[in-house]
Amino acid sequence: MGFAVVAGSVAGPALVAFALVLLFCVGRDRIGTVLADRGLLSDRAVGIAPYVGALALILVINKGLLRRLEAFSFEYGYRATAAIYAIEGDFVAAVQDAIPRVAVYYFGPAYVVGYVVLVAAPVAVYAFADDLRPLKRLVAAYAVNYAVAIVCYGGVVAYGPRNYSRVPGADPNAATVEPLLLDWFGGVTTLTSQVNAATNVFPSLHTALSVTVLLAAVSTRDEFPRWTPVAAVLAASIVVATLFIGIRWASAVVAGAVLAAGSVAAANRIVG
Repeated sequence: MGFAVVAGSVAGPALVAFALVLLFCVGRDRIGTVLADRGLLSDRAVGIAPYVGALALILVINKGLLRRLEAFSFEYGYRATAAIYAIEGDFVAAVQDAIPRVAVYYFGPAYVVGYVVLVAAPVAVYAFADDLRPLKRLVAAYAVNYAVAIVCYGGVVAYGPRNYSRVPGADPNAATVEPLLLDWFGGVTTLTSQVNAATNVFPSLHTALSVTVLLAAVSTRDEFPRWTPVAAVLAASIVVATLFIGIRWASAVVAGAVLAAGSVAAANRIVG
């Protein structure tokens, strides 16, 4: 499958799910009221612009320097794969063994499409909040997550469980972790390889952003009560999928959750 075809196969379902989540969690009446007030829309666009600009700059640096960052990490970074395996062993393989393979039809799309929806939906949901603080905090937390991830990826070289056998000196008795996303959704793997490197696995940014969204959803549950359970289901699905499909180590998932908590705390201070 070509890159454009695969991208379209992800974008289409994500857009449909995004629209449904927005209608369910915000409501048609509130959406119509806010969109009808052009003065309010203009004020909100101006208010959020510095935060969006900072996030955009960090994303450009992150993606624009992806290959250079990878080369830098190989030259100067700490090679952590063996140490990670020494700590947690075959835990990810045990997770795969504990979950029926057919579950990949849920966790695969959850990891790709569900993640896009989870990260994008609250930006739209909070645009309809009573004030801009929830949206500012969310965008600031995203920026902190990506900024810290850039530093981590530059300083740590680590392959995921599915690629452990590529590491020199890998334990020959290690349990095999199947590359389920590659085996069942090969085109999606081609797509993700365009925006990520195989050694950028610590911490898990999927986990970090998913937990960030969940923490933000909990803090806004009074205003958007429907969004909190939706975010919880998506976030939990993505975290489990991260392990089940063999993309990240359990320690990388834990590190991602810690990064999320720190990013939310930093965003609260920035906005406050």
